[in-house]
Amino acid sequence: MFEAAKTTLMQRGDVSTGWSMGWKVNWWARLLDGNHAYKLIADQLTPVRVDSSGSQSGGTYSNLFDAHPPFQIDGNFGCTAGIAEMLLQSHDGAVHVLPALPDAWPSGFFSGLMARGGFELAAEWNEGKVTRLAVHSMLGGNLRLRTYDRLRLEGRGKPKEAKGKNPNPFYRLPDVPDPLISPDARPAKPVPGTCTEYDIRTEAGKTYFFMGM
Repeated sequence: MFEAAKTTLMQRGDVSTGWSMGWKVNWWARLLDGNHAYKLIADQLTPVRVDSSGSQSGGTYSNLFDAHPPFQIDGNFGCTAGIAEMLLQSHDGAVHVLPALPDAWPSGFFSGLMARGGFELAAEWNEGKVTRLAVHSMLGGNLRLRTYDRLRLEGRGKPKEAKGKNPNPFYRLPDVPDPLISPDARPAKPVPGTCTEYDIRTEAGKTYFFMGM
């Protein structure tokens, strides 16, 4: 289904405006393709041009309003949501840090992003790798942390690697039936990056600090 969704996006193409462009940024981020999501952000921020026939191209007016004539806030909000989706996801059973980081952002930081279950995160990275991560637990409960990089928990060393289902009820996964696939189809399987998952028991009101190894 992952590859089927990707094929649909490729068939639809990148050319769009407004809410459609915002959705595409989010979906390419959800497909863990940060470079494609970044390309769509660049398309969205391309200044509007009008040719001699009156046809308009580009995605943003000079005041940074989204250029879906006359204006569509969905594009601004959607693109912003897509950037957050590139930096943090928590829909698939774990808190995934930097799931779709593009090559254009080799170093940077974010703060104040919220994950399911009442976890507030701040992170720094360099050369595409997490160097520092802070997780504030508002509700307590199990924190399943997913990263492409190995981390250590400040003051405790290497955290316990996750096994089995996430016991946090906010991360309960739905039962999804197997897709119907034609016997003539030869579907490709996605090749995600290698991730490590950690389980940390958290207490409400406490902040947990992690460092890159």
